Amino acid sequence: MPFNWCFIGTGKIANKVAKELITNPGHQIVSVFNRTKKKAEKFAKIYHSTVYESALEAINDSRVDGVYIATTNETHFSFCKLCLENHKPALCEKPITGNAKELEELIKLSKENNTMLKEAMWTWYNPVANQVKQWIKEERIGKILSVDCIFNMPIFGYNKAKGRYISPARYGGALLDLGVYPVRYVYELFGKPKSLEAKGKLYNGIDLFNVSTFDYGDFKARVSSQINALVGEHCIIIGEKGKIKVPLFHMANKAILKTKDGKEVFKDKKKKFATQFRVVAEYIKCEKPNQLVSLESSLEVLEIMDEIRKQIGVIFPCD
Repeated sequence: MPFNWCFIGTGKIANKVAKELITNPGHQIVSVFNRTKKKAEKFAKIYHSTVYESALEAINDSRVDGVYIATTNETHFSFCKLCLENHKPALCEKPITGNAKELEELIKLSKENNTMLKEAMWTWYNPVANQVKQWIKEERIGKILSVDCIFNMPIFGYNKAKGRYISPARYGGALLDLGVYPVRYVYELFGKPKSLEAKGKLYNGIDLFNVSTFDYGDFKARVSSQINALVGEHCIIIGEKGKIKVPLFHMANKAILKTKDGKEVFKDKKKKFATQFRVVAEYIKCEKPNQLVSLESSLEVLEIMDEIRKQIGVIFPCD
């Protein structure tokens, strides 16, 4: 299926995505905008794209079927809004906005202009995460007793000189860069908690570390992220009849189910970004039913993260 993309942002994630995206038959990147033009030109040369002086011009290239936004966190809202105002479907990197208030405004605009906007939460466009959801729905491990979901990376140590990671003005910190993944994972499996308690360690007004306890009544989930720790990532779900472990859960490659009946391993090695973009393109072209991550779920995740930030004392300009 032919599908033409506009890329807003040509940094590390955009380059990683682009390599997979073009493995989808018929998909190509036709227009590009980046704040630093030299980076856009380098990117465009690889993918035979047109570089534009402004995001508006790139979005309104007549060939464009959909827009992918891969810029830094604090710019997501304005670029999403620009796409919706110009009736161009958009897929925006996580977190889709800085807080729930911003996303509420975009949801309203999306409905008014009948234009699609989705969050690029690749984990939930792929089979492994949805298999875990199915195991829980089928009560394969019985009544849930506890959940532990963590995502840690030493970003702070590598990037002290790079301002966005430690800047409230640029929506920095562990929660928005890494924490959105474990928060989203637990939310997708169990919904919004009845209540939560959060604590964290702050530096320059952002969180280097956060840990929350989500209370679901019958069980509690520990959800944590750090940008000042050694690499660590897993989601472990303990039930009365067994356990589900998902190492590197955000990448959606493998999940392990252990019960008294034995061990079951579910793997998927397909290109995860390619799958996400194919599903979105098929929806925009009306070739497949809605299999997308809903804006309403993205809103509820932001509401959870807003509460975590409120409790630990992280404040962004959008608040």
